[in-house]
Amino acid sequence: MPSRRRTRLPAAIREQLDLARGERPLAWATDRDGRWYVGTDRALHLATDEGFRRLGWEQVERADWQRDTGQLAVVEVSPWGEPEPRNVIEVDDAGHLLELLRERVTKSVVATTYARVRGKAGLSVIGRRSPVGQSPILWSYLLSAGLDPADPEVIAVAEQTLRDAQRELSGL
Repeated sequence: MPSRRRTRLPAAIREQLDLARGERPLAWATDRDGRWYVGTDRALHLATDEGFRRLGWEQVERADWQRDTGQLAVVEVSPWGEPEPRNVIEVDDAGHLLELLRERVTKSVVATTYARVRGKAGLSVIGRRSPVGQSPILWSYLLSAGLDPADPEVIAVAEQTLRDAQRELSGL
């Protein structure tokens, strides 16, 4: 298994990545099967059976690390009412890749607005943008447990909260 102290990504792995002009690999890890996962300044490149799948930082909801099982779960932003896609990677040491994941995902968030729906249950509207460049904002929602995305009241609150967040962001 490659050492995480390696200062350069192996050329054979770098050549397989679909890197944009000027995109730089910053951190990486290998899973227990020897497949590579590479974080750059612009995206996370996930190993697949066909090569790599590029996931922009603004498309990552969060990363969860379970040290006792060695599982790093990368949770993707999902469309309204759909389950969040999870990519589980088994690594011995998430180290630098986990640090980069947390830093880049946090940096991609440009707005967060919370609204109560009923009782203590509510929802958050989150606006994300690639941490490099001036790409369009990707809007997503997080609903409290028990809220139904098909409920007309939940939909109305989500729509109003999105309008409020967009208005607030455009006023900056």
